[in-house]
Amino acid sequence: MKNQKRNLVISTMFQQAGDATGIALGWGLGIVLIIDLLGLIVSRNLASFLVSLQALPDIASSILNILLMALFLVTPYTDFKWAIQNGISRKTLWQGRILSLFLMTLVVWFIAQLVDLMNTPFDLASAWHSLLWYFGLSLTMMAIGNGFALLNRRWKWIVGIGLPMACLVLLMMLAYSLVGLIPTLSASGVFKSIIISNVTGWVILVIYLIIVYALARFFNNKIQLRRD
Repeated sequence: MKNQKRNLVISTMFQQAGDATGIALGWGLGIVLIIDLLGLIVSRNLASFLVSLQALPDIASSILNILLMALFLVTPYTDFKWAIQNGISRKTLWQGRILSLFLMTLVVWFIAQLVDLMNTPFDLASAWHSLLWYFGLSLTMMAIGNGFALLNRRWKWIVGIGLPMACLVLLMMLAYSLVGLIPTLSASGVFKSIIISNVTGWVILVIYLIIVYALARFFNNKIQLRRD
């Protein structure tokens, strides 16, 4: 029974994603195609029009990337209300949504790789790094979306505007404070070895993914029905 409800969450999310994809691709590619056709009518340059058509796969891939991020950013509260109405627990909802995130990310990443093969040869290291970026961004959007699902409309505006500004100020303060430390750190052989080590980047990535995953799950477990 639990697996059936989890699979129901996954199938419902894929249905939502499919509907949104159809609309987004229809509008996005349709507008681009109309613009290209108008350019053809004005310039009567068929070669230029055919070249512009070759960019449609790249545009479609970009639309899918944006849609993937937007889906997990804006749907958490709607999914939660739907789960409550269908007797689905937060735990099962979380399992379904996180599995959907991984599966959808793989699909979008795979399509992006196929599109890239039209222009560049396949590179395993580049593909692996891009897959990690896709998962990291998707998981980040889920954590942000789950966090915003805890807030009413007023606090969404406050946090949505105030938090980026606060982060920007903190980053500027951090950068300013590091200016004085850079000469000292640069003189340290240990610091140099840490910076240039390939392990450092992987450690930072793993720590970041663990933190974002924990935040996404914590926010998921705290979502409540509210009155906006």
